[in-house]
Amino acid sequence: MRRADRLFEIIQHLRSRQLTTALWLSEKLEVSERTIYRDIQDLISSGVPIDSAAGIGYILRKEYDLPPLMFDADEITSLVIGIKMAMALGGNVAKSAEHALSKINHVIPKTLKQRIEGMQIHTPFSYECGLLGEHITAINLAIQNSYPIEMDYQKLNQTEIERRIVYPLGIFFWSTKWTLVAWCTLREDFRHFRIDKIQSLTMLEEQFILEGHQNLQTFLRLVTGQVQ
Repeated sequence: MRRADRLFEIIQHLRSRQLTTALWLSEKLEVSERTIYRDIQDLISSGVPIDSAAGIGYILRKEYDLPPLMFDADEITSLVIGIKMAMALGGNVAKSAEHALSKINHVIPKTLKQRIEGMQIHTPFSYECGLLGEHITAINLAIQNSYPIEMDYQKLNQTEIERRIVYPLGIFFWSTKWTLVAWCTLREDFRHFRIDKIQSLTMLEEQFILEGHQNLQTFLRLVTGQVQ
């Protein structure tokens, strides 16, 4: 967790509790008590009205509040749907989505918070979804850093597993499936792969450099019929 995120979380925990100890915060945020002491002191120095009593804990004075996020009801509904879909993927994606939902809950007005609590939108988690989330996280990292991916891939309706090395270009949610679009070094052409059919993947260390015809924009022009 980034330090800025941790400071935000400390404030939210202080807002939601009558009295909070450094030990409780350290266990909740998975850092040392010494780190919490430093964070609290930095928050106080920056003007956050935190009262402390040795051996008792910390209290955030009632007058302190964060600026509300200006979402309307429809925007909140859209955000929650997206976040809950991400939470169903499992892995780090789900953890990050859960943290995002917690942040939203802490800073929106009470009426919108009640709307979120009343939403009956459910995305059941499964073991396969957990693997999917881990794969999406790894692929996204590879795309951002131009790392090739070596993967074991099982084609649809086949038992044979093929090993491919690809240059990942983008992740798409088409219909009901998450798909990786990549430049395949074996076929020397664009290919798309269902991420739930990837059995294992490894990021290779040497960065790839795309030629002009290998990029995502070219692929999108091809699939939309906008060939120039």
